[in-house]
Amino acid sequence: MKRLLLLFLLILSCFQRSGLPSIEVYTLDNEKVNLSDYSRGKVLIYVWSRTCSGHSRDLKELPRLVSKYTVISYAVGMTPDEVKESYKQLGIRPNFLTLVDPAIKFNDYYPIVYLPSSYLFENGKLIRSGPGLIVQ
Repeated sequence: MKRLLLLFLLILSCFQRSGLPSIEVYTLDNEKVNLSDYSRGKVLIYVWSRTCSGHSRDLKELPRLVSKYTVISYAVGMTPDEVKESYKQLGIRPNFLTLVDPAIKFNDYYPIVYLPSSYLFENGKLIRSGPGLIVQ
């Protein structure tokens, strides 16, 4: 029953909004950017926080996906410095974009049911989401 409810919430979140929301987030250099600026082509947003389990394994898989997608490591509830420290501790040198959302604004548009989770967009339209690292 609990799984059905979670599945329903994920499906519902797909219909609530379309496209990458206009959210002001930060790069690792603490520069402000807008998430909606990354709406072209296939975009994989991997949402994580250092407190979620499984993120270290998934983050190490992201580099192999950059040839197929615009890969965005999307850290929530953290600062750019905390993300850099997490990467350092995990031995990750990202070849993918990292955006930081300290206020977890993404959740206002696409409810985050699982951490970590992934959202796959094509030309700004959400085509798939789910727990952990998903790819098509």
